[in-house]
Amino acid sequence: MKRFLIFISLLIFISVLSLNAHNRDFIQNPYDSINNKWNLSDNFHTRGDSLNCTLVGGWFSGPDIAVFVKDTITYIGDGGWLRILNTKDPANPISLGNVRIPGPIDDIYVVDTLAYVAGGSDGLRIIDVSNPTTPNEVGYYDTGGYARGVYVVDTLAYVADESDGLRIIDVSNPATPNEVGYYDTGGYPRRVYVIDKLAYVADGVYGLRIIDVSNPATPNEVGYYDTGSYAGGIYVVDTLAYVADGSDGLRIIDVSNPATPNEVGYYDTGDYARDVYVVDTLAYVADDLYGLRIIDVSNPAISNEVGYYDTGGYARRVYVVDTIAYIADLYGLRIIDVSNPATPNKVGYYDTGGYTRRVYVVGKLAYVADSYDGLCIIDVSNPVTPNEVGHYNTGDLALSVYVVNTIAYVGDADGLCIIDVSNPATPNEVGYYDTGGSAWGVYVLDTFAYVADHIDGLRIINVSNPQNPQEIGYYNTNGYAYDIYVVDTIAYVADWSDGIRIIDVSNPAAPNEIGCYDTGGYYALGVYVVDTLAYVAYGSDGLRIIDVSNPAAPNEVGYYDTGDYARGVYVVDTLAYVADGYDGLRVIDISNPATPNEVGYYDTGGYAFGVYVQETLTYVIDGNDGLYIIKYTGDNGIKDKIKYSENINVTIINSSINIKYSIKSEKKVNIKIYDILGKNVVELARDVQGPGEHIFRWTGKRGVYFIRVQIGSDIYTKRAIIIK
Repeated sequence: MKRFLIFISLLIFISVLSLNAHNRDFIQNPYDSINNKWNLSDNFHTRGDSLNCTLVGGWFSGPDIAVFVKDTITYIGDGGWLRILNTKDPANPISLGNVRIPGPIDDIYVVDTLAYVAGGSDGLRIIDVSNPTTPNEVGYYDTGGYARGVYVVDTLAYVADESDGLRIIDVSNPATPNEVGYYDTGGYPRRVYVIDKLAYVADGVYGLRIIDVSNPATPNEVGYYDTGSYAGGIYVVDTLAYVADGSDGLRIIDVSNPATPNEVGYYDTGDYARDVYVVDTLAYVADDLYGLRIIDVSNPAISNEVGYYDTGGYARRVYVVDTIAYIADLYGLRIIDVSNPATPNKVGYYDTGGYTRRVYVVGKLAYVADSYDGLCIIDVSNPVTPNEVGHYNTGDLALSVYVVNTIAYVGDADGLCIIDVSNPATPNEVGYYDTGGSAWGVYVLDTFAYVADHIDGLRIINVSNPQNPQEIGYYNTNGYAYDIYVVDTIAYVADWSDGIRIIDVSNPAAPNEIGCYDTGGYYALGVYVVDTLAYVAYGSDGLRIIDVSNPAAPNEVGYYDTGDYARGVYVVDTLAYVADGYDGLRVIDISNPATPNEVGYYDTGGYAFGVYVQETLTYVIDGNDGLYIIKYTGDNGIKDKIKYSENINVTIINSSINIKYSIKSEKKVNIKIYDILGKNVVELARDVQGPGEHIFRWTGKRGVYFIRVQIGSDIYTKRAIIIK
């Protein structure tokens, strides 16, 4: 039951992201095909677009959703990367080269020395692969919508463009491809197969469309068959069209008379048929959850399954050469021996990674929580060429990571995994605690691990003995806990639609809520706290800055709409670095929290999930592409902070807090000191003061305090600890 609940939770979350992606592709597409122009706004960026940010390097490991095989060379679409492998020995695929394109790769077709790539919202990309070790783009054509499928015959590329129909592109000169014809199929074309002078289009909404392309300038539909579900893959042999039709499985359509196609056979593959490839009397189907299904279609009317292989992830594409089936599984390339269809077996595998979720950097090592691949340890000593030095499979979905000394605490869908990383090359699990749900966030302070458990709220685990972790406290936040940040004895939990929950953990055995900030229906997904301000990644509502100086009554003091879907946030000095979903990295100047403004961005092209900053480098986790290492080159905003703070200096001498500042003109000044629970313990000033230097001193008991100084309309806050 637990694993089922976890699976359902993840499906709900992924569905939200998918809906955002769908809206981005079709509602916010910047190309106005009616007026034949681009509608660009300040918030629209394309992959690699940037402001004051430079890509230094990356460890790219995205989902694999496209595959094409030619001779002994296999081409895979790995997020936004075209990877070229030598698969002469299927058991040991060797990476030859790769090249990044602006959009995610949905389909690949190779002719001679050119790879034609369907690059999503970035259209058709043409890659010279004559030298597989150094592939490079030589031409492109923006199809206007979302390029899902591509098929090439002679000098024409036929592109299934999801919102804009079938596009026919002349590629006789790859450097300057141009459209020569177009046909609107009415729905969302996903794949295309061309034979003779007919283009067979799998339209997600309207099924099989048969288009006469004998005159490319005026293509016209000659036949149509509604397959019933969601046509996503197609393969044509002689007079039969084999359609991978989503939840309706494999549909076999007689197209001997294109004007009146009719179904002659059907096989339910069990889950969601994504793609199909036919050799002789066998149809090889990529079925989402159930992997490779091998269907005997010698008699289409009574087709039956003769073999299958569970690829372990989500099978999206299939390509068959001789007795080898190449499966683009969302988490890697599976190479399956199908010489005996009844007992297919895996002979090779190339890991392109899973969905990367979070990153934590210590020194020259980046620790990545990589969904299905677990903990990946990346050497970033040379940011230009980072490389994986260690890996540990946590067993389920790795969702978060926090590192202290030689221990990595990994939040997994099955709980908290405690991993010894003293030798990065051979990490090993030394302890584990089942938190009940999915550990989406983890924060470690002293001997306690604070876990944001998706379903079960805040779990407090004593990890003083990593081999025997014990839960000592628990607080049900009621929502879906996604992230956590702990300061002294206060835990701040990003709790989905229930906002930010502020939990007193001074007694770990009995944590209790002392404050809450309601997001108003938006989704709190990430939180970072500095002094008395909580910076919250609020999904589609961007970055919210919350004053938590009084935890019992938190209030919003600033807001910035980051453009897409804020998932994670990291704050250094006066800059907030936000992982903003499809808009990548956004750098926000927060020197004046009341008026935050964007000073930099870098569009990673995929889906930015997490961010971590160390020294001058920003590490961004892109769910589709892996790890991006980015350098922000703009002003760090510190000068602005000095300007707003009127040169305020706070020092601790013995048991006294000393507040010293100077003002240039007469202003109203208010100075208050709060304890850790937000109680105002003293008000030192509330009057109008003249220009010059001013000093206030207050002696208190041992503890943590927050100083709030307001000079005119500017507010300065600082945390102070009296330890004597």
